[in-house]
Amino acid sequence: MNQADKNEIIARYEKRLSEYGHDVRTLASGSDEKQRARYQTLLDIGIRAGDSLLDLGCGFGDFNTFLLNEGLETDYVGYDIVPGLVDVARANHPSARFELRDIQENPPGEKFDWVVSSQAFNNRLKHEDNFELVKDVIRIAFDVCKKGMAIDMMGDYVDFKEGKLYYFNPGAAFSFAKSLSQRVVLRHDFLPYEFCLYIFKDTPIG
Repeated sequence: MNQADKNEIIARYEKRLSEYGHDVRTLASGSDEKQRARYQTLLDIGIRAGDSLLDLGCGFGDFNTFLLNEGLETDYVGYDIVPGLVDVARANHPSARFELRDIQENPPGEKFDWVVSSQAFNNRLKHEDNFELVKDVIRIAFDVCKKGMAIDMMGDYVDFKEGKLYYFNPGAAFSFAKSLSQRVVLRHDFLPYEFCLYIFKDTPIG
């Protein structure tokens, strides 16, 4: 990510964190109910207890909380670029691992069963194209997952657009995912104006 864009995003989240603390308003992710709908959709890719999991743009690590509340203890690792969010996540989840890491600059040196990401790339960038960035991140993430990855984003089937947000085209995202794998699912059924891609590792038949 362009450093100027990164600095602006970090400053925005750090400011909200100082105002709201551990709260959905800090992440600007809507209500707790919307978060649960997103998390359930990520879980539905097939995550099971004992699986290893990388959460990109993990924020406070709330997906780990969701999994534990569902009775699923995973080998959970979270990456984020915002220092304050990582600090809170570490304090709240001592049994999980959190890293301050940009995978474009410092790709993981390990493999995970699953990679997930929720609403991490919706801030409109000023110095590069959001979709090109997301495609690069997905390539890196897909290379380090063993079973598959799930990523949810804002879609462009909307009747209003806020200037600070980027709205991805689900069809273009699906087409890109198909260039990586023959096994792709586009979910556009869990929340209005949002979609989720499941990208599975190809499994030989026979």
